[in-house]
Amino acid sequence: MSILARNKKQITLIYSSLSPLGKQVLGYVQAADKKIETIDIAKEKLGDTIWVEIAEQLELPFNEIFNLEFVENETIENFDNFDADDWIKIVNNNPLVLQRPIAVNGHRVMQVNQRTAILKFFDVDSAGLKKGFQSEPPNITKTTEGEDFI
Repeated sequence: MSILARNKKQITLIYSSLSPLGKQVLGYVQAADKKIETIDIAKEKLGDTIWVEIAEQLELPFNEIFNLEFVENETIENFDNFDADDWIKIVNNNPLVLQRPIAVNGHRVMQVNQRTAILKFFDVDSAGLKKGFQSEPPNITKTTEGEDFI
């Protein structure tokens, strides 16, 4: 059972407004046709269970989700021995460690490495479009289901 709301018609973006990439991806998400929910971890904290669920769905350890280069207290060493509680305390006190935002759409979860990668959640599909003349209106209806071409 999922703690995060899962709706195929909604994109949930978990980001830090202190991260340049987080702010860029937020702009892309706000321009989408889908309903959006944004969670800025610089302003509101996520529960421990949600962070654990996200790590499990991304199939990534916390040290790959968060970037300790941006920790304000640079006395942290040997993070290989950190458990989930340690990582959650770090992100709650240093939201800048989430440099790459996390997007959730239905059962799909991804950590966004570049701003255009979020387009996968918009069901952007250009495959199979026929090239027409400039004076003809383009056919922009989706022609495939469940495939990502980016």
